[in-house]
Amino acid sequence: MNLTAAVLGAGRMGSFVGLQLPREVKKVIVDTDEPKAKKLAEEVGGRYFLGLEGVGEADIIAIVLPAPAIPEISRGLLKHAKKGAVIINMATNGKVEEEVKAARPDLHFVDAKIIGHAGAMSAGAPSYVVVNTGDQEVYEKISYILPGYTKVVMGDSDLVPEINTIGSTEGIRAAVEVRKQLKKYNIPKDWEDIVIYTVCAGTMRAYVDDDLGGFGRALADRLEAEI
Repeated sequence: MNLTAAVLGAGRMGSFVGLQLPREVKKVIVDTDEPKAKKLAEEVGGRYFLGLEGVGEADIIAIVLPAPAIPEISRGLLKHAKKGAVIINMATNGKVEEEVKAARPDLHFVDAKIIGHAGAMSAGAPSYVVVNTGDQEVYEKISYILPGYTKVVMGDSDLVPEINTIGSTEGIRAAVEVRKQLKKYNIPKDWEDIVIYTVCAGTMRAYVDDDLGGFGRALADRLEAEI
């Protein structure tokens, strides 16, 4: 596809999105932080802008910014986005207001939410993007520019914040509980850290992959029976 993609946001998640854009896609990076914008643009072989005037030629515009920025940014795009552009809102909890969508019916505003953790994704962990659209052409464009994710799927993106919250809450809860139980052994903190980082996380991954050893499988069977 002969496309130009603009990434709004050069932070951790924006950088991940920008760095995995296909080589043949023309790239535009937009961020008010010039050093970040320039660095990411150089890394992806694209141009950078400090304002929305840079998105005028973009076929796809990915908003990868914190949720509070979405209303202002989406309103600003009404002036600068070209006819037919696909605007992807990737902020987990951010929503584009309905009146903004109504103001430019020639634009395609699509929520695309990420199931994944930015740091883990950068290290190669699997991640999904759930795209809330029934338009096959729009979906294919979004899927095409996001090859770095394990899967880009059509679905109810409104579920993603709840899913991620459950995963984050229970993961932190487990880490806090493990640290609490390890305190009675009076071991160094770095020992506690490695148990959480390696044993806990590794066991969770093995459980998902159905790759537990005998000891782990027996623990899983007992815990599953208790639920």
